[in-house]
Amino acid sequence: CTDSILETHMILIEARDTLMDLGLTDSQLDFSARWLGKQPSYMSCVVARGQEPSAEALLALAGRVTREAMQMRRVFLHAEAAALDALSAKVWNELLSRYAGQPEAV
Repeated sequence: CTDSILETHMILIEARDTLMDLGLTDSQLDFSARWLGKQPSYMSCVVARGQEPSAEALLALAGRVTREAMQMRRVFLHAEAAALDALSAKVWNELLSRYAGQPEAV
């Protein structure tokens, strides 16, 4: 794996672990399906094959984490919301570092 791909895997692993710690997912299979919007085996396959996760999966994760943080704030779970905000920022930074400055598709 290149450092870039390894870093992206680390973000997925950190996201899965953070969501598990907060009780928002209970397995990697659930994380792939519910948070990445992919098949249950998606994360396992991406990591095993040394591939980068798709932009679509990272965008789904960022959006879902951001929405969940807003929900947590509504019920005064501010520490949990802050953890999700930090996670969302990392996912957005990964997307921006990967795609910023690339020419738009025609």
